[in-house]
This record gives sequence, structure tokens and C-alpha cells, in this order.
Amino acid sequence: MRYSVLIVLTALLASCYGSVLAQSTNTLTGKAVDASTGKPVEYASVVILQENDSSVLTGMYTHPDGSFAFPPTVKQGNYILRISFMGYDNLYKNISANKPLGTLKLKPSGKVLATVEVKSEKPAFSMQIDRQVFDAGAFVTAEGGTGTDILKNIPSVDVDIDDNVTLRGKSVTIYVDGKPSPFGDAKTALQMIPAETIDRVEVINNPSAKFEANGGGGIINIVLKKDKAIGYNVMFNAGVATRGQLNGTANASLRLKKFNFFGNYNGRYESSTGSGYSYRQNLTADTAGAWFFTQDSHNKNSNHQNGGRIGLDYYLDDYNTFTLSEGFSSSQGNSEDNILLDYLNQAKDPLKSGERHNTSGNKNPNNNTSFNFRHTTSRQNEEWTAYVSYSNNKGNSHSNYFTNYNTAPNPDMQANTGRSQNKFWNIQTDYTTPFGKKGKFETGAKATLRNNNNDYNAKVYDWDSMQYETSSLLSNTYYYKEDIYGAYLNVSNAIGNLGYMVGTRVEQAYLNGYSYTKDTSVNNKFFNVFPSVFLKYNLPNNQDQSLIFNYSTRIDRPNFDQLLPYVNNSDPQNIRVGNPALRPSLTHKFEMNYSRYFPGSKDFLNTGVYYSQANDDIDRISVLDTTTGVTTTRPMNLATDKDWGANFTYNLHILKGWNVSSNLNLEYSKLTGATISNEYFSWGINVNSNCRLPGRFNIQMNAHYRSPRVQPQGTFKAMNGIDMGVRKELLKNNALAISLNISDILNTQQFSSHYETEAFIQDYSRKRMTRFIRLNIRYRFGKMDPNLFKRKKKQEDQEETPEIEDKRPQNGRL
Repeated sequence: MRYSVLIVLTALLASCYGSVLAQSTNTLTGKAVDASTGKPVEYASVVILQENDSSVLTGMYTHPDGSFAFPPTVKQGNYILRISFMGYDNLYKNISANKPLGTLKLKPSGKVLATVEVKSEKPAFSMQIDRQVFDAGAFVTAEGGTGTDILKNIPSVDVDIDDNVTLRGKSVTIYVDGKPSPFGDAKTALQMIPAETIDRVEVINNPSAKFEANGGGGIINIVLKKDKAIGYNVMFNAGVATRGQLNGTANASLRLKKFNFFGNYNGRYESSTGSGYSYRQNLTADTAGAWFFTQDSHNKNSNHQNGGRIGLDYYLDDYNTFTLSEGFSSSQGNSEDNILLDYLNQAKDPLKSGERHNTSGNKNPNNNTSFNFRHTTSRQNEEWTAYVSYSNNKGNSHSNYFTNYNTAPNPDMQANTGRSQNKFWNIQTDYTTPFGKKGKFETGAKATLRNNNNDYNAKVYDWDSMQYETSSLLSNTYYYKEDIYGAYLNVSNAIGNLGYMVGTRVEQAYLNGYSYTKDTSVNNKFFNVFPSVFLKYNLPNNQDQSLIFNYSTRIDRPNFDQLLPYVNNSDPQNIRVGNPALRPSLTHKFEMNYSRYFPGSKDFLNTGVYYSQANDDIDRISVLDTTTGVTTTRPMNLATDKDWGANFTYNLHILKGWNVSSNLNLEYSKLTGATISNEYFSWGINVNSNCRLPGRFNIQMNAHYRSPRVQPQGTFKAMNGIDMGVRKELLKNNALAISLNISDILNTQQFSSHYETEAFIQDYSRKRMTRFIRLNIRYRFGKMDPNLFKRKKKQEDQEETPEIEDKRPQNGRL
């Protein structure tokens, strides 16, 4: 009912705008037509530019008959008129207000209209006031992969062996098209997105007040491809890899009159193997006399998933757009682990040995429904948006543990089943309006509502009764509810060469959970204020140089699997549990960057320094039980984490078609707390070389190295790797592309750590199948034609941020 009222009101509002314009005495009029056919060009963008600096004064779209009429609010004077539309060369004309312009002929672009993709050479990296932007299409080594493979190419982003993502070592929030991902945590969200559907990646280290404050590391926004151009566009993609991977995707879009239909489907199957080794020295022997313990593991995993999304955009008129979409996904996996356990005395003689065999399986169906409304006005950059999304994620799992020791008469056996359901509502509205010459005011509100129900039943085999019996210690049935309400204000403007954006966000969070098995509850509520400041100064003598300073506050709230009590004993010597006493961690972040663009060589430099301080930092700590020799790991508010860092990025164009992007990050970290004290200097380098060769070949090589990094009880050891990819484009308009990727050429990528505590010293390493060859084939076809099906089109994406193109008149004259 609410949405029906909203639709009716916005339709009435649009009608009122149309009536006012129709009744006005318009003096600046004209009509845009096709120079070849004489047919009107519908919904072309018409923009009036100031003559002195080519800044945008106002703009509108042509009517179905190609006509346009500006109201008499345009003051007397000389201006530049620009008309642009997909498939045509931009038209520029010197004009005077209050004079009819007559018929204006648009010439078809030099490119064939029946093209698959209108594509220019996009920069692989660019710097904006609050984010770094990376072109996903530049990463040849990720073709045929997922969003996770794309992020492995991004500087300062770390992806560990389990595909968990961090930004400068901190937790990160994953957004998809500017909204929180509907499909669970960051790891799951990225694995559900095929790499070829991603247009660009935006890394926001210090998000402004407009964004949700959760995530101490910041936000990574995945922007998906979505063609709104006139006509239709279809893309098929298929790949195979030596590690037993098969993948395929299909994407399509169709624009008919006021409707834009879009959809995609993807499927993936992969199998992999891995191994791990742990060596622990107990500084005090346990009751069995064990001083040393080793653990050697080998595992096999298989997973297949499929998913997709369908939706439509409805363009009610020039100012109102409605979008409705439905997404679904399903994943199913199986794994098998074999662990060898050896216990040694002080002389390293065997005391006891054992073998652990684990099998598990899971099935997770998910669906998501979203509705988006966008309303603009005749005022440049004024808009109101509303967004509602609902997700329903389910999970079913089963596992069996079998442990046999050479000193025990009978093996330990355990059978587990689990069911979960996570419902997620995301409701958001934003309003933006300009003021003055360069000012902008933004405000909005948001509510995120999560409900999670989980039933985990663990049964242990009793050899006396000869049957499985439910374990109250290991089982857990609970519910968890998280409601977060937020609102923000942002004001941006410019004083001379200094641009600024200041804002404040407030959030009220309610975290409630109850374990039926343990009869324990979590009832927390937190109110926080998050200020943010962004300053950008363009040097007066060189507009290609700028200084950017920003400050923001972030928060890491403990999630339900950290808060609620549970016991994970899949590894019998390393138990993991939750902690209901966790508190949120608040982070203060400062950053200053200097950027310079070199027009002659097209090189780009960005360098900066940053500082962050996380109070009550949440991290995991392991404690050894000297009686049993078992370590227990739980999340805790351990310490204050202070990080000082410097970042250097340079995009160098060595030769035409060959550019190398290098990134160097230096960081000094210090952890201080009641029981924890650790500090370390670390550094990392990422080099990406991209070369276009004759014959439409593209070769890319990516190399990265990260030095050891601090953790509460030791260090993460160094990581490094080299990836390489080759792409060959074929057919007209590069409709067919074949790529061959080699991941981890030297087979050096593995996860290793070193722990030192008062009770034990431990070295741990894990290795997955990271070296493999992947073949990927992509084919696309389509037709983008202004007169196809006689459709009406608004070129929204191009005109949301008007830019002066290379064909602009010089000094205000043609």
C-alpha cells in the first residue's frame, strides 16, 4: 500500500512539472533530428554551458518529437549549447538566450551503430575525493574468476587462503552498486559475483557520513555492468581450469520504449585440494607429558553454485525511474579432511598418535528482492532516491567426525546437523540538492534489520549405550536479531581552489540474541555519532595537482557468530568458541594524499600518509590448557591498535599501449593492552604490467609481495605471488575474446603464521591449490541504435556528471 501511494504521488508531481513547463513562455527552443534520416532524436541530452569556463548552467532532455524548450529563467547572454546522445557525435553551438534555434542535425558517430560495445580506453586507476577507482576490465588475470579474483589485484586489499577480505589489515564492508551486499558476509558476496559482470571496483578507505559506519577498514564497492543503451546487448562467457573448475555466465539487456529489461545467470563448479602443517612447542608439559605436538592435514573440497538476477527499469518520464529486480543463488559443497596427530615428550619421542577424519556437506539457497526509485528535477544535481531490499538466506549442513588414538580402545565419533535462516531488510532514502554555484546538500536515513535463526545439533557416540546421544556442550539452538537505524547530513562546497565536504552520521544499534541450549542471552544497544571531514585543494598554478585530506570514524560491531556461545571442535586440538561479552570497536581514521596527473604522458601519481586508531580492537586470542594440551581460540576486545602508514601509487605509460601501475605501502603497527603488547613494521608492493600488442593481443602480469605483519600473539608471515594472463580479441568490434591465465606461476602463495605466548610457541602453515591454468572464452553481440524499435531513451549515466569532451569549442567559440 505504501509503495502504491508513493508511485501515485510521484506521478502527480511529474505531471505538475510538465504542466508548468507547457504553460511557460519558452524563448530558447529547438529540435534535434538525425542528419541522415531527418527523424527526431528522442531523449537526447541538451546542456547549456557557460561561455567563459564551460561549466554547466542547466540541462534537459528532448521530447519524443525531438524538441526542447528552456524556460525564460535562462538569463540574457552568450552560451554554448551541447547536444549529446548515444550513437551520435556531440553537437556544440554558440547561442544567445531568447533566440529560437530551429532544427539541429546530429551526425551519426563515426563508429558503426550496430556495435556490440562502445568502448574507449578507460584508466585502470583514478583518484577521487573520497575513493580510489579501479577498472575491472583491466585485470586480464581475473577473467573467468569471481569478485574475489578481482580484489586480489587491488593494492592494499588482502585476500587470505580462505578468501576472507581485509583492507589494510582491517575488516571491510562489501557493497554492490552502492548498497550492502544482499548475499551474506563479504566472502560469500564476492564468490557469488562473476568477474566478467564487474565494471569497476571502488575502494573507500575513509567513507563519508553518507555510508553505513560499520567496518573498520572501510568499504569496497563493486559496481556491476548494466547496459541502459538503446537496443539489446547479450554476452556469453565460459571457462575451464586445470584445478577442476568449470564456469559459465550469460548476460542480456533489452531497452524497449520506457522499459529496460536486464538479466544474468551464472553457474560454477570447482574442486580443490589443500594441506596444512602445525608445529607447537609447549613451554610447560601437559598431564600426559607432551612437550611437542604436530598436526599434518590434507583436505579435498568440491563446490558448485548457480545464481542470477532479472529485473527492469521503468522510465515514467524525464524525472522518475523505477527499478525492480529479483536475485537468486544456490550453492552446494562437500569437503573431506584427514588430520594426523602426534604427541612427543621432551626428547621428541612419540607418546601418542591419532588420526582425525572429517566429512561435511552444505546446501545454501538464497533469494533477494529489491525496489529502487529515483526522482530528479529540472535543477542540475537535484535528486531523491528510495531503496528497499529483502533477502532470505537459508543453510543446511551436516558433518561427521571420526577420531582414533592408538592409546584408546574405541574411536571418538560425532555426527552433526545444522539449519539456519537469515532474513535481511535494507530500507534507505537519500536526498541531494544543490545550492549556490558549487554547493551541495545531502541527507538521508537508513534501516537495516537482520533476523538469524540457527539450530546446530551435535551427537556424540556413547560406546556404553551403543548409540548417538545429543551433547548439550556442543549443540546450540539460538536466534539473533540486529536492528540498526541511521541518519546523516553532508554539506559540500568550494571556496576558491579549496573544496570541502563535512558531515555527521548517527546510528542506533540494537543487538539481541538468545541461546535456547545454553539459556544465555545477549542484549546490547549502542548509540554512536560519526563525524567526517573531506578537504580537496587544487593547486592554483596547476589544476592537474591536488591535495586531499580526510577524517572519519568507523565502528566494528561484533556479529552473531562472535557473540553467541558455541563450541567448534572440528579440530580436536584447536577449539573455537564465541564471546557474549564483546563490545564494539571504534576507529578514528586520518588520511592525506597528494595527486598529480601528467597530461603529456598520461601518467598518474598518488602518494599519501594515514593514521588509524582502533579502541577495544576485536581480535582472536588462543589460550593453551596445560592440562589437556588443547588450545581454545575466542574473539576478545584485546587492545588499542595504532597504525601509521604511507602509500605510494604511480601509473607509468612506458610506451604506447604499455603501462605499469606500481603501489608501495609502508605501515608501522602497535598493539597495546592489559595482556597484549606487540609492534611491527611491515610493507607491501604490488606491480601490475599491462601491454597491448599488435594483432589485438593483451598481456598482463601481476606481482605482489607482503612482508610479515603483526597480530596479537605473533606475526603473519610473508606472502608473495605472480599471476599472468593473455587475451586475444577477435571478430568485428572485438565481439569474441579468448583469455589464458596462469595463477601463482611460482606456486609460492600460502598462509603462514607464528605464535609466541607464555604457554606455547607455534608455527602454522596452510597451502591450497593456487597454481592453475584457466581458459576463458567470451562472446557478445547486440545492437545499439537510436531508432531501433522507435524507443525512447534517457542517457542517464552519461549526463549525471557532465564532462567536457575533446571536441569542445576553444575559448567559448566554435
